[in-house]
Amino acid sequence: METQITFLGIIISMGIAMIILGIVNRKRQERWLEKRLLDAYGKIPEKRIPPENVSRIPEYFRRHAAEDRIDDITWNDLDMDDIFRRIDSTLSAAGEEYLYYVLRTPDCDPGMARRISALEGDDRTADRLMLQKALYKLSGTGKYSIYEYMSLLKTLGRRSSAPHYAALVFPFAALAVMAFHVQAGLILFILSIIVNMLTYFNEKGKIEPFIVSFRYLLRMISCADEMSRTPVRGLEPEQEALRRLRAEFADFVRGSGIVMSQSQTGSGNPFDAVLDYLRIILHLDLIKFNSMYAKTMERQQQIDSMITIVGGIDAAIAAASFRKTLPYWCSPVFTGDEGSGENGALEISELYHPLLTNPVSNSITAARPVLLTGSNASGKSTFIKAVALCSLLGQTIATCPAASWRGRKSRILSSMALRDSIQEGESYFMVEIKSLRRILDAGGSVLCFIDEVLRGTNTIERIAASSEILMEFAKRGILCFAATHDIELTEILAGYYDNYHFEEELTGGDVVFSYRLHEGPATTRNAIRLLEKAGFDADLTARANERAARFEKEGSWLFDLSKAAGGK
Repeated sequence: METQITFLGIIISMGIAMIILGIVNRKRQERWLEKRLLDAYGKIPEKRIPPENVSRIPEYFRRHAAEDRIDDITWNDLDMDDIFRRIDSTLSAAGEEYLYYVLRTPDCDPGMARRISALEGDDRTADRLMLQKALYKLSGTGKYSIYEYMSLLKTLGRRSSAPHYAALVFPFAALAVMAFHVQAGLILFILSIIVNMLTYFNEKGKIEPFIVSFRYLLRMISCADEMSRTPVRGLEPEQEALRRLRAEFADFVRGSGIVMSQSQTGSGNPFDAVLDYLRIILHLDLIKFNSMYAKTMERQQQIDSMITIVGGIDAAIAAASFRKTLPYWCSPVFTGDEGSGENGALEISELYHPLLTNPVSNSITAARPVLLTGSNASGKSTFIKAVALCSLLGQTIATCPAASWRGRKSRILSSMALRDSIQEGESYFMVEIKSLRRILDAGGSVLCFIDEVLRGTNTIERIAASSEILMEFAKRGILCFAATHDIELTEILAGYYDNYHFEEELTGGDVVFSYRLHEGPATTRNAIRLLEKAGFDADLTARANERAARFEKEGSWLFDLSKAAGGK
């Protein structure tokens, strides 16, 4: 008796020790996660997305594409994939996809600015941690979006649980027969087991690839539950919506463990082994799967709403963290729409490019289109990209990399880093004129950015055509920022465009750039100087200088330079 009591005491002690150890490990894991989240907030993200998962990120955007979205040309011109990675500290697939969607769809989410403000302060750390812990558990969906999984589910078509209910009743019916005729009942019972096993494994193989969809959806529902449990000031609308959605999926969650739990046969746990046999013999998980499938198909809109809210909160935390990584930033001040009587000028002070480590800031007030001239590498392209990014980030995550930004909400379009289209057999020039045409065709208030208009054709036609195109932009009220090397445009467009330029200094034989914006057209060139710096032969660069000077004086390239600059 004493031995039995001692043995029982050892078993109980071991059980208590295991429980205590589990609690300690769970607390240690929570502390590790809290430290990780606290350390990462306000830092440049070190997140790495596996290459095979990258194609999933635009899926929410594809499913919710708006007419005024940032098109592919503009997205690529502004290096928005790099901007996305610079901002993306999201913890869930829903957050990644929603952040991408927001950056490509200005003014799509009026609540984004409110959510960011509600979560960015140091006094909101506890709220952020609570939300981030829930998002961390939600995690990702692998290489496919939840929307792709939902589409995959639809391929199953209509499903009926009638055969599985029959399979459930069959063994019990056989047992009932056994009460009247043991031999017949036993035969029927054995037959029911064999038939149920065969049909089970056949059907289980068909549905197995689709269970991952339910698994992520269940995590999403659990995440929504955790995120809505503790009140967060400023997120009341989102939390109330999540509570309502969680309640709508109560029947989906109830009993889902019979489908979601993995087979444990051979694990040593007798209960799991018995549960596995019950599934196989009675088709319990197949019946629940069909029920979950039906509810999923009926509630596509609710699923989309849950993804939107959860992803929106995750994206807002990432945007709040992004703000903290910037040297300074401001919220945009939007003036009225065209015709409202308000000043339509774009006013930006101390603007900088957020991807540069040591950026030089510039300020500008553009009441009409702007023509930028300047030497190679002087900063023209970087500046117009900075203006575009500042305006885009202001209209998406209410965060402008500038001291102040004031202007209209506008559709943002660019034509900068174009390439030949090999697939469509189009030359660079054809690609470029189609790109410019789309800007002219855009309606409403348009803010556009162009680097080297019509660079794909000869000088005479380029100047003639580009001056007319840029003039047409101005006539249509398009606020255009155009960078060019064609100094002739500064005179042709003087009545329509304000001229600004970047310049350089020659110091000790080196070309030094200040990257400061100056009013008026450029008066210097540096292309030949850069040839010298790159080590080209001195006679070659001297002849090039002489040729340029003679052309400016005589207006012709046809002259003999055989004796110029020591030529032989």
